[in-house]
Amino acid sequence: MRLIIVFLSILLILPGCGNTLTAEETNPEPIQNPLTIPFQPVVVTGRVVNLRQGPGTQYAIVGSAHAGDSLMVTGEAPDWYRIYVPEKSLFAWVYAGLTSGAVMPH
Repeated sequence: MRLIIVFLSILLILPGCGNTLTAEETNPEPIQNPLTIPFQPVVVTGRVVNLRQGPGTQYAIVGSAHAGDSLMVTGEAPDWYRIYVPEKSLFAWVYAGLTSGAVMPH
């Protein structure tokens, strides 16, 4: 009987061991926004520029941009920039020759 009481006492004590929170654990550092997408701005130099589904004229037109519009470049393909248009929540492609300002790493 004494062995059962000791065993039950240990079972009641063990779950609380190691679960003590310190002030550090209750106030963690704020996490920086991990979803921030690095981009480079480009300015449209063509009068009206097609925004396409992919990097080529064979892809469907999904929108347009006008001379002076600033676009956010998020990637590139040969002669094309992948851009993001936040107003439309749209990723599209624009011909690099009709823009100025981006220097993407190769």
